[in-house]
Amino acid sequence: MNFELASEVDQLCFAMKQADYSRGKQRALINNLFNGMPPYSPTEIQENNINVNVNFLEGTGIAHEARTQFYGAFLKPGRYFSCTTDSGPLHKRSERASVVTRQINRLLKDSLPYYECFRSKFALDVLHGVGPSVFRDQDHWCPQPVGIEDVMIPANTLLTMENVPFFAVYRSYTAPELIRLTRGPRTDPAWNTKLVDAILEWIDRETMALMGSNWPEVWSPEKAAERVKGDGGCYMGDQVPTVDVWDLYYWDDDGEQTGWKRRMILDAWSTPSAIGGAVSMQRKSGSLYEKNDQFLYNPKDRFFADKMSNVVNFQFADLSAVGPFRYHSVRSLGFLLYATCHLQNRLRGFFIESVFETLGPILRVKSLDDMQKALKVEWGRRTFIDDSIQFVPAAERWQVNSNLVQMGLAENRSLIGRHSASYNTAPTEFGSVDKREKTRFEVQAEIQQMTSLVGAALMQAYQYQTFEYREIFRRFCKPNSIDPDVRTFQARCLKAGVPLEMLSEEQWEIEPERVMGAGNKTLEMAISEQLMQYRSLYDPGAQREILRDVTMAITDDPARAEALVPEQPEISDSVHDAQLRWGTLMAGGKVSMKDGTNHTEVIETLLTMLGEKVQGIEQSGGMTDQKELMAMGNVAGHIEEEINVLAQDQNEKQRVQQYQGALSEITNLLKAFAQRLQQAMQKQQQDGQGQPGMDPQDAIKIQVAQEMARIKQDNAKQSHAERTAQHQIQFEMKQKQDAERHQMQMQHESEKSGHTLAQEHLSTQQQLEHDRLSATQKLAIEKLNAKAAAENQSEAKE
Repeated sequence: MNFELASEVDQLCFAMKQADYSRGKQRALINNLFNGMPPYSPTEIQENNINVNVNFLEGTGIAHEARTQFYGAFLKPGRYFSCTTDSGPLHKRSERASVVTRQINRLLKDSLPYYECFRSKFALDVLHGVGPSVFRDQDHWCPQPVGIEDVMIPANTLLTMENVPFFAVYRSYTAPELIRLTRGPRTDPAWNTKLVDAILEWIDRETMALMGSNWPEVWSPEKAAERVKGDGGCYMGDQVPTVDVWDLYYWDDDGEQTGWKRRMILDAWSTPSAIGGAVSMQRKSGSLYEKNDQFLYNPKDRFFADKMSNVVNFQFADLSAVGPFRYHSVRSLGFLLYATCHLQNRLRGFFIESVFETLGPILRVKSLDDMQKALKVEWGRRTFIDDSIQFVPAAERWQVNSNLVQMGLAENRSLIGRHSASYNTAPTEFGSVDKREKTRFEVQAEIQQMTSLVGAALMQAYQYQTFEYREIFRRFCKPNSIDPDVRTFQARCLKAGVPLEMLSEEQWEIEPERVMGAGNKTLEMAISEQLMQYRSLYDPGAQREILRDVTMAITDDPARAEALVPEQPEISDSVHDAQLRWGTLMAGGKVSMKDGTNHTEVIETLLTMLGEKVQGIEQSGGMTDQKELMAMGNVAGHIEEEINVLAQDQNEKQRVQQYQGALSEITNLLKAFAQRLQQAMQKQQQDGQGQPGMDPQDAIKIQVAQEMARIKQDNAKQSHAERTAQHQIQFEMKQKQDAERHQMQMQHESEKSGHTLAQEHLSTQQQLEHDRLSATQKLAIEKLNAKAAAENQSEAKE
């Protein structure tokens, strides 16, 4: 297939535009509903005497929630995608992957046009299920969002795009954009410069006519072009015409090379308009459109792209039920909700209208003259009406079946909820109609159901977005690119130690960054809670990943999560200490344990180093000497000692079992090394090359036994010392506790005795006082009795 004539391209694009016209009318209805347009047209309002014509924006709210979920799934992570490689030295792969991933996402995250490209695609995905983005040239990495109506795809095209022979993109250029594309040192010779000059002259004349300007150099093409370039802002207004073109791409496999070629022509047809029930399509007038045999851009036999994804990419959110899935059969959330939301707006309009009618009184009159009287009545504090006017009581008025109305509204809400369940981001209602609090099992069941729905909806979007990420990465690796961001990325990677040959798309795998809960905050927090419960069962590296993901889930701030939990943590003191122990242990020395050591990190570090050492011996033939074998046995013994200390913690049983299993595998390999060494020494002795004396097998057994005995003895000594120290500490603590308890008891008894003595002293004082008072009273009574007796005796004498 080859397009040699511009008229062929014109006819093809015109046919595709006509075929898409009926689809465009359906998409316009969906756009109007979700943009808030009322459900009735002016003609329907007049013919049906409708008083309430309101869009209650229920569909608009659901579309916003769906876009919010896309925002959380794609824009919330600190990076759009991660890069991994299996090329180069093994110990350099992780570091290079980290550098490339960080540098490319740094530029992507700082790009506002790319952010807006995502937002446009999300909106189109929700309303129409297709979100296209197009690259403007072969160098610039940032794609441009376009409407679904601006990408013409042939009928019966599969979503995989494997059967697409051609496609067209509708573009609009301003005068400054054409100047930049067709002027300069690196201008593509495929541009038709004569036609471009004619276009600029036409723009100049149209602008002068529309804006009322009168430039003296209007008939000078050179000066006009310079003015357009210098005063580009004047050509960006609403009144300034743009140049609309069809950018056609077609697949060519006729020769040895295959790929996509490009042709560009002016759009010579106006927008379809309905006149008298018929659609008319007319060519635009003017000298530019009188001839349709001129290409605006024609690179002839030069290929423009190898793959379709080098030009255009699609993000699909297809909810269609019939396969195989095709491009023009995509069914979106907007399609599923259109009828129900439209019907709900009409039903609610009638409901509100009935409410207004109920609030007003109805008057019964006998004639038209009485009706005129009723219309002149002014309601106030004192109102008098004629006997000919009567109020219609509530019992005689039309009664609306409120239960039926509420049932209809509820049924529509239920349909809308089911259709939007895959994009539901509203919080779960933890309670039924009767306000009963749901159990934990019921809540978990709802969360699991929501997770499956949300995950299925976004899995498709993640998959199709990967193709755009790969194309962007390919453009960032393109040598001699004119894009400044691409040059900045390559310079930063080279400075960070990434070799030039690694800056190639074939060396890397691209994986989109996914968030927990697929953008749903409720699901994200539920998953975070579960991960934190089982975090201790994971490896230390995985534990750090979980902690960073949970931190980002709580804060919704990737920068803060990275600051609190860095991706590459600094080496801890325990890891550094374990690395220092390695040299001492391999030299045959003994290392004592230090208080406050993280035994988990020590064990893992030594196990890793010992495993790498054993693996290196295996790769080099599986033979080692006796000294190195004994050194590795010394390391294994120290690891076993650390494991025994960690086993005292009942919460680390599973981790201890894992460490013991890994150490057992290494020990078996050490035994295999010893057996090979023994066989080699026996063979050497049989060949007469060994020294006479003790049997090599017996010598090895003796040395291994001595080494194991030494290790066990050292372990026993240290264990005994630790137990003795622990018993001494326990004894001292018990003595201290007994002394404190005895002191407290003595203090309590002393306080108790003092209180008793005080009470006894007070009782004694009270008793003495009482006895003193009693004696005084008795003495006074005796004195009174003696005095009375003396007086009686004197009276008797008288």
